[in-house]
Amino acid sequence: METPPTPFRPDAHPRRTGGLRPPGFSLVEVLMAIGLVTFALLVIFSLMPAGLAALQDANRQIVETEIYHTVGAELASTPFDKLEEFATQFPIYFDYEGTKVGTAAESSFTVRCVLAAPELGGGELRRATVAIGYRRDPNPPDAKSSVRTFLLVNRGI
Repeated sequence: METPPTPFRPDAHPRRTGGLRPPGFSLVEVLMAIGLVTFALLVIFSLMPAGLAALQDANRQIVETEIYHTVGAELASTPFDKLEEFATQFPIYFDYEGTKVGTAAESSFTVRCVLAAPELGGGELRRATVAIGYRRDPNPPDAKSSVRTFLLVNRGI
């Protein structure tokens, strides 16, 4: 006598019988997903130091521009015959926000100014070279200093 056929059960042996798979993810699929997410997070986190350094450099440049604006305005508003006296107050110290501070210990930026008469123009012109050092003194100005030159004209005021 022959044995009767067994009833079809797709959840019994899904790979052998070709039936439907049970719901859910396999261990291999979960591990691959975790691996991909981990790789993506590692790439994102590895880019963070470069982004933070670029942000700090941009902030430093903004503050330096504000300091140049402040010093340039003070130079422009100083009477021409008092420029030499004005230049004796340097170095000037600024904090990380661009606010004047009293000492080098509490400063982030050090500003120096050198006045000179240009080769042309006689006694009616002065060239003010302003150098800013970030966390150091720009004396003498070098490749790491930010330097700008202002040309001051005697307007007879």
